[in-house]
Amino acid sequence: MDKLFLIGGTDSIGVPYTKDNKTNTGFFEQIENFLSNRFEVTTFNFFHMSTYNTNSFILECLKKNYSLAEIKVQQNQMLRKCKYSGVYPYLELPKNFLNFYKIQEQDYTIKIKEQLINNKNVIFLYSAGVNDFLKYNKSSLFKMFSPRNIKNNLKELDTILENCFQDIYKNISYIHKLNKDCKIYLVGLFYPTNLKYIRKRLKFPIDSFNDKLKNMCKNYKNVYFIENSNLSKGDFCNIDFHPNSKGHKKIYENFLKAYEK
Repeated sequence: MDKLFLIGGTDSIGVPYTKDNKTNTGFFEQIENFLSNRFEVTTFNFFHMSTYNTNSFILECLKKNYSLAEIKVQQNQMLRKCKYSGVYPYLELPKNFLNFYKIQEQDYTIKIKEQLINNKNVIFLYSAGVNDFLKYNKSSLFKMFSPRNIKNNLKELDTILENCFQDIYKNISYIHKLNKDCKIYLVGLFYPTNLKYIRKRLKFPIDSFNDKLKNMCKNYKNVYFIENSNLSKGDFCNIDFHPNSKGHKKIYENFLKAYEK
């Protein structure tokens, strides 16, 4: 069986923590299970709960050749930070999820840059953009999307998108410099939460972001788009921006459509 290195990161979209998700299985884990039927899979999951996980963080991970153990330390730190902050009840983060990222002995030897260079088959599930939007807008997620702020915070959309995509272009070029055959799947954004005003207000910026991702796929070899516009209000819990178990299943199924084209 051929070997495959599966990378996923970097924002919190891939963190399967919602209370309805009893097995804590997200789209990354479902994709891993699917690929394990075809390959001997080694994974590097660096999705986690931090607004610092921007496109710049992806480049940092690659250049510093972080180990999976180093990433898991950061993931667990952020989970604990969520627990003891005002965000914790807002996100409804279950206490039993705090030990989700358990460090295994082999995690110290799995280093992202080395694996990316040395593996013939590599798939990179690339999810970043929302945190960049917050960084360039100098705002927090909850402040930015409050009813009275959301319209004003979208006024600089074109400039923010341009800054964000410069970072994405830089990362893709660097990834393909390390391994030109790496298949990069760009995780398309979706309209989040089950709140009508947020979904309505975010439709235009999300569509604009996704259109740029789609155009990027046309200009690069081995770069593909995962279309997630089919996620509905029922794929989220309350006002949480992160997908619930149904939402993760849809993203997994949307990956399959892109993968099997």
